[in-house]
Amino acid sequence: MFLVLTVFNSFGQKPIFSEKEFEKWREKTEKLAQFYPDSAIVSSERLLLLAKKSKSEQLYANALTTKLRADVFCKDALIINKKALEINLKHNNSKEIATNFTLYGIIYLSKADYTNSIKYLNKSLEISVPNKYYSLTKQNYRTLGALYNLQQDFPKALKNIQAALQLEKINSNDREKGLALSILATHYSYQDKTVEANKTYQLAYDLFKKINNEYNIAITLLNWSIIFGESDPIKSQEMELEAQKIFDKIVPNSLYSANNLGNLGDGYLAIAKSDSLIKIFSNKLIPKSKNELLDLAEISITKSLAILKANKNAYGLFQMSGSLSDLQAYKGDYKNAYENLLINFKLKDSLFSQKNKNAIAKLEAEKEVLELKVTNEKKATLNKILIASSIALLLIGILGYRNFRSKQKLQTLKITELEKDKQLLAIDAMLKGQEEERGRIAKDLHDGLGGLLSGTKLSFTNMKENLVLTPENAIQFEKSLAMLDTTIADLRKVAHNLMPEALVKFGLDEALRDFCNSIQLSSTISIDYQKMGMNRKIDNTAETFIYRIIQELVNNAVKHANAKEIIVQLTVENNKVLITVEDDGNGYDHNQTNKGDGLGNIAYRVNYLKGKIDTETSPNNGTSVNIELNA
Repeated sequence: MFLVLTVFNSFGQKPIFSEKEFEKWREKTEKLAQFYPDSAIVSSERLLLLAKKSKSEQLYANALTTKLRADVFCKDALIINKKALEINLKHNNSKEIATNFTLYGIIYLSKADYTNSIKYLNKSLEISVPNKYYSLTKQNYRTLGALYNLQQDFPKALKNIQAALQLEKINSNDREKGLALSILATHYSYQDKTVEANKTYQLAYDLFKKINNEYNIAITLLNWSIIFGESDPIKSQEMELEAQKIFDKIVPNSLYSANNLGNLGDGYLAIAKSDSLIKIFSNKLIPKSKNELLDLAEISITKSLAILKANKNAYGLFQMSGSLSDLQAYKGDYKNAYENLLINFKLKDSLFSQKNKNAIAKLEAEKEVLELKVTNEKKATLNKILIASSIALLLIGILGYRNFRSKQKLQTLKITELEKDKQLLAIDAMLKGQEEERGRIAKDLHDGLGGLLSGTKLSFTNMKENLVLTPENAIQFEKSLAMLDTTIADLRKVAHNLMPEALVKFGLDEALRDFCNSIQLSSTISIDYQKMGMNRKIDNTAETFIYRIIQELVNNAVKHANAKEIIVQLTVENNKVLITVEDDGNGYDHNQTNKGDGLGNIAYRVNYLKGKIDTETSPNNGTSVNIELNA
């Protein structure tokens, strides 16, 4: 039941409810947000209506903030929070300002903008700590703990979680303690500390059970179930089914529900693939056949995708499109599996681009901090000089020495830059020399030795017509001609690899397509080449280097990875070229593998084109190489 207030009397006079009554409704709405989020959203809308009619700026700001506390992931979250913050700053309401900063931190965290999230959470702490706003301070520490967990900065994550738990000794609250314990359990889970994670999840679960907080019970079960994903998939599935009952009841269209439905779908598929798991699952829960399990998997994943699309959650859509593609491929629905795989690739490219943007934003933020530090140091230096200005001779000596050191530093920098330029020129000369030598050898082989062998074959063929051979000698003669054909074909292949004719005549796209087709035809490996983006002309040297990079990466996958499938993507943008080469081969330990000549040559070429290379690999998990070039 919602508290109903009479806002105006029938004569349109001033509102007859007090601020105290408004705050009671606000507290009730925020309490609903802890237990029944959907009901809290409805209640917050009514609260907002009351605030608008009250004509009070402060009440309107409070209502906006409460709306966000009920639904912080809503579409216009940033706009709503900005409005509330502007009013609170105008009225100098410190607690509400701190709350708005906290909400900014959570909103930016949901958008994976970690730089802004950290910035606003720390701004909130600057207000909440000295003012002893304990509940808000604990929320900031918990959110920072979760954020650093995502960034895998575990020391900072633990420091913030422990700070939140330490405050529970001063200002105890079972729900807030449960939330901190749940984040601590996730912290342990990320580091594969399964025993500690299990104990901590159990503590959090017991606290939420004690206060009958179904919403957080479901979220705890969702996170807890991940631990048992591989070791006990049936237990994991049971936890997720229990969580989904609560989500369907309280928040059926939330991102938590989407995440849990996705996990359920993956779990049904994993069980369906194992006869022994099907038997256990049937005995413990409702009996299910393989086909029924696959249908349940598709229903769960499709529901998850619908919620994720409604919430425009790109990372979730990326994960679930991959899961749906795997499921459809297993069912033999290859057409839809391929379409969802293409969607998955597009989303992955988009997320990779966003990851780069976040990294750039982080570097820019660090640059600002560094510039501020330098400015402060300059100010401090200036103060020291003013204090010591009476000692003129000493000052002249100091300035003279500084001038000398400054010139020395500039000279050192120039020398360093010249050495870098020299290295680049050496690399340029080496790589161009390699390509010229390859071209010369390829031409000599093709035109010289190739022509000589072809002439020899023609001579032998003409000779055969004028010779009388026994049947045995005729067979041997034919074998010799066949061997000569093989030698000529191998020679052409070597010449082609040294300097592909298609690259010179038709350009990079055709040369790569020709190369990938030749690999597929000469082996059992499936290789998929995709060209995306613009059709602009790339510099000849850059084209050659890009071809060599992809050639080396594909050859590595063929020779060393025992790959069955290879995907090659070339994306041409305005002033960049993106390369992705993925395989499902053996993978390797990135930290322990020594770089051979091939990888060294790739690094040289990437550095020459002022690019970046990112390799994701681990034993038995394949290899994904992403390269960004300025070409």
